[in-house]
Amino acid sequence: MSGDENPAAYKFRGLPLTPNVIAELAPQLMTSEIFRRADLIEAVGTHHRTNGGAESDAVLAHATKKALATLQAAGVVEKTGAYGRWRWVDWDPDVVHVDPIEVVDAIDHEEVEDELAAGAVIEGEGPGAVYAYYFDSYKRLAEADGRDTWPIKIGMSSLGFRGRIGDQQGTAMPERPTIAYVFRSSTPGKVERLLHAVLFLRGRWLEDVPGSEWFDANPPMIRDIVQWAIHEPEGEPAPTPVS
Repeated sequence: MSGDENPAAYKFRGLPLTPNVIAELAPQLMTSEIFRRADLIEAVGTHHRTNGGAESDAVLAHATKKALATLQAAGVVEKTGAYGRWRWVDWDPDVVHVDPIEVVDAIDHEEVEDELAAGAVIEGEGPGAVYAYYFDSYKRLAEADGRDTWPIKIGMSSLGFRGRIGDQQGTAMPERPTIAYVFRSSTPGKVERLLHAVLFLRGRWLEDVPGSEWFDANPPMIRDIVQWAIHEPEGEPAPTPVS
């Protein structure tokens, strides 16, 4: 494992520790042919903090898992078969080259498919996203009671939705969430506030649950609100500003 570098020259100084950053640091920090994921988590966290990297809201273990998936998709690492242990492919103690930024898209669609509900909709453009997800048990219970709405969480991330939702998993989650709707946007916070406000005014905010982002709704209802907000009705002129 390499030592700390000059903090002033650190490439990721002031930046958060994302999966892409971890993927780029991994060859520098894990210099043995076989290494443990736990060691990479500890090494990359220490290295990043020591050299002036910014604190990140992401769960480091989850971000490291995604980084390894990126490297695996690029054919750079592979699982050894032993729990939590990885091996460099074509390992050379002096040469390990990878540009994770170029290969990250190779796993994007695979990861999305793993988390999306059947018939889920992803639309819009932009680096951020508003997302709606639920737990299948909530939906099944609603269907058993003859209801077409159930608890759905509406949140946002300025850097996409998969990592944000994944960071919320763990002991606080009763089951794996199902992503039903994603609207990509350069202003996801505004879209999120719109959705929250409309659903609140419709009396669909769920008060007796942890957090303030849960609503009694369904995916088509959420999408309809977004579409209503971003599209002017056909045949109707834009309102004249009041002078």
